[in-house]
Amino acid sequence: MAMTEASSRPINLWLVPREKHAPAIYDRLDLIQDEVERQEARRKRGGASAVSFRKCLRAICLDLFDAYVADADMQVGVPRDKNVLSGRDIAQPLFVSARPFLDALSGLENTGYIETVSIGNEASGRRTRVKGTQRLVDKLGVAGLKPEHLLDTSDPIVLRIKSNGKKKRHAFVDTDQIVRWRGNVEQINRHLEGYRLTLDLTQKQTNGMEADRLSDAVQEAKVEREPLRYQRINTTRTRLCRIFNSPQWNEGGRFYGGWWQSVPRRWRQHIKINGKLTCEYDFSSIHMRLLYKSIGAAMPKDIDPYSKPYGDRHRKVVKRAFNVLLNASRRPEPHTVPEFNEEELGMSWNSFLNGILRHHSVLEEYFMTGAGVYLQRVDADIAEAIMLKFVEMQQPCLPIHDSFITYKTLEDELPDIMERVAVELDAGEIPAQKAYSGSYTGPTGLVTADVGEVLAEIAEEQSEYTTKIGVC
Repeated sequence: MAMTEASSRPINLWLVPREKHAPAIYDRLDLIQDEVERQEARRKRGGASAVSFRKCLRAICLDLFDAYVADADMQVGVPRDKNVLSGRDIAQPLFVSARPFLDALSGLENTGYIETVSIGNEASGRRTRVKGTQRLVDKLGVAGLKPEHLLDTSDPIVLRIKSNGKKKRHAFVDTDQIVRWRGNVEQINRHLEGYRLTLDLTQKQTNGMEADRLSDAVQEAKVEREPLRYQRINTTRTRLCRIFNSPQWNEGGRFYGGWWQSVPRRWRQHIKINGKLTCEYDFSSIHMRLLYKSIGAAMPKDIDPYSKPYGDRHRKVVKRAFNVLLNASRRPEPHTVPEFNEEELGMSWNSFLNGILRHHSVLEEYFMTGAGVYLQRVDADIAEAIMLKFVEMQQPCLPIHDSFITYKTLEDELPDIMERVAVELDAGEIPAQKAYSGSYTGPTGLVTADVGEVLAEIAEEQSEYTTKIGVC
């Protein structure tokens, strides 16, 4: 499997300018289109072809601009196969068709707005990779365009089913339940747009974090035996979607898309919301507890369920192996648990797995059945209910599957809400444990609060002081 350290992602043709920014941005895009059409040796388009060409060109420009601003080295995968572009691909907007899309790509490259980095081979699953150029950024930047001025109009409810080893997006028909899910995700997304989410890191710390992320991505690609997918964190990416994994809608359903979900655990203490310190709590061994509850059995009485059967030192490898056993359809191979080390554990791979299976023998019917995706539906519904509670409270809540981030000042309320919601949804008593509580670790050493709040606090302190000394 070929590896590259370049950031890359598939093209997103669903971006449009937010309403207040649209006129200025579309003016600049029209100038780019005029320039592209002037250099074309063809007659003027008309009808549906002209509409498709304009929309394709705009969508390509906006996404490559967004990618470039996030990471100037970002490579974006684009389809060039006419059969793919001519077919009804649910991942693409309806306006996309082969000739207008390919003409827009070619024209933008000929005028210096994009460049081709590598030619793909779609039969092998690798798409052509392109990049926006500084010229594109300068042209749109004159209109004051920033990534936060762009809106993703794709459906936040996604059905992605694995077939022949590959996950593919599928079309679906709305039901009342799907409409409710969509409405809830959109409500949560509108709420999160009201907060400024940042990473308080020096450039050196940022480089260290990205090195960790790249290393994790390489390891994950080896485990999954898929091409490397890695892109630098883009803190303008706050929009969440829910991804389901079966046409029965009973698998998956977790929330994805928020940039904070890509921050490695040891760096999350640097996340700030509106400049304020944050905390994170996660559910303790949620899938294990859900399984024991489902069969009416008591959980092993361990402070940390993953510390058995091999001790605290090997907790990480046991946790990974337990979850792999739940998600696998057959006995997993050693590469699926990169943390496994035969010398450190003093046993073979098979002996290691057998020890876990014996320790949790009452769960035998669930191992190697793919049960993990059904459990994800449960924890995703819990996550939705928790976030909606915070929307009602008018407070932020950032999901990372079965863990949640909010203001540090809410670190007493967060675990209480998590545990109450789990009980309300009949998931049982699942302890919420602290992952971190933010401290002054960033480059400034300060928390930047709202100016109005600071002035109000000063005024209150002065009022208390003058009252104490009897000043009228």
